[in-house]
Amino acid sequence: MVKPSDFDLPLLDELLPACFIATPVLKALPRFELPYGVEWLGGLAGGWDANARRGYFIYGGNWQADAVSPAGLAGSGLYGHSSNQQLLVGSGLQALAVDDTVFFRPRQSEAVLQQFGDIAVYEGGR
Repeated sequence: MVKPSDFDLPLLDELLPACFIATPVLKALPRFELPYGVEWLGGLAGGWDANARRGYFIYGGNWQADAVSPAGLAGSGLYGHSSNQQLLVGSGLQALAVDDTVFFRPRQSEAVLQQFGDIAVYEGGR
């Protein structure tokens, strides 16, 4: 069992998640920015929510999955989802740079894993 988060049940507590989506950071913005015309909302959002101070564009996105590492990243409620590049926001404590990796944990296995090719298996760090 790869244990997607939909299977986080007391009966399965002893099992660990075994499948994650890894994707690179394409752009690391010094602050959360919105497109021209509504850019002022980005500064307002960062002032309102400390976890929306920085913006990170990742390769791909819009999966039925949640960002789990580094901790504290989330999709922006102000910036739409995209399957090409997705914007994640964070406090900046993540200190992500271009080419760093973000890991997602699928909520479902069947719906998510079919979107990808071969699965790379790592055990003991290899």
